[in-house]
Amino acid sequence: MTLLSRLLIAHWPSIYGFTLGLILANLAGRIATNVWGENTIVGDLVGVYTFGAMAAVAIAAGIWWGVRRRRQEITGELLPMFVVATLFVVLLNPLIARIDYPSLDGFFSQTLIYFALLALSAWVGFLIVMALGVDHYGRELKATKIAFEHKANPARSAAAKA
Repeated sequence: MTLLSRLLIAHWPSIYGFTLGLILANLAGRIATNVWGENTIVGDLVGVYTFGAMAAVAIAAGIWWGVRRRRQEITGELLPMFVVATLFVVLLNPLIARIDYPSLDGFFSQTLIYFALLALSAWVGFLIVMALGVDHYGRELKATKIAFEHKANPARSAAAKA
């Protein structure tokens, strides 16, 4: 398996897509804040909507992976995506949006805040999937319950199917 084929695994376009969505949501907010002013009411409102848009993308990622992947695979796939998106948002988006680069303490605080936002939002998305019972673990529990009921009383479970 070559490096290119590893980078193009079937579900990786969704990883790239969600990462790009996180980066673009932040970049659009930074550019809009730069246009309307950073310490104005409109600029602050744009910042809140940008933060909300990034949270919504991360919740969608948590739902997406919760439905399609086992619980053990989710962290290994979302964690690198969130690290890359966080570092890109903090290091490169200010340069692209042509706003003031954050100071050292601003860099560390933004890194922690953005990463915590993404991780918690993805967790909320996964909890939504768990609450709806659509995840793989919920399906396995339901199948196990049905198998045990069938083993305990095969005639009753056969009658229920008919």
